[in-house]
Amino acid sequence: MFKRLDHVSIGVLDIDKARRLFCDVLGGEPLPDAGTSRAEGFDWMTFMLGGRKMELVTPSTPGEGGVGRYLEKQGEGFHHICCTVEDIPAAIAHCEAHGIRILGGDGRRYFYLHPQDTFGALIQVVEETPETLALAGP
Repeated sequence: MFKRLDHVSIGVLDIDKARRLFCDVLGGEPLPDAGTSRAEGFDWMTFMLGGRKMELVTPSTPGEGGVGRYLEKQGEGFHHICCTVEDIPAAIAHCEAHGIRILGGDGRRYFYLHPQDTFGALIQVVEETPETLALAGP
C-alpha cells in the first residue's frame, strides 16, 4: 500500500531553537517546504538530514490545535511518520477494511491512522503527486 516514507516529524515547543540544533549543529539542510496551517494551528519546517527528509512541527499558539495538545500531553519528541500512497480513497478503504481507524485529515489529500491501531505511532498518509515528490528533497 505505501509507496515511500516521506518524512519523520518531531514536535517541538521552540522551532527556531530546534532548527539551530538540527540544521546549524547537526548539519541538516533546510528545504523550501515550510509554513503555517491555520486550519490545524501549527507551523512547520523541513530539512534533509542524513539523506532523509525530516520535519519540525510546533503549535502556532501553545497548547492549542492537535500539535499543541499533543506536546502538552506527551512532551517534545517524535510526533509522526508520513508515508505516501497512490490513491487516498482506496487507501482509506484498505485501512478501514483491516480495522484501522482513520483520524483526521481531509480524505482527499491526506489522513492519519489512529495511533491506538498502529502500536502508538501516529502515521500520516498523503497522496503522492508531482508536488509531494518535488518537496521530498534531493
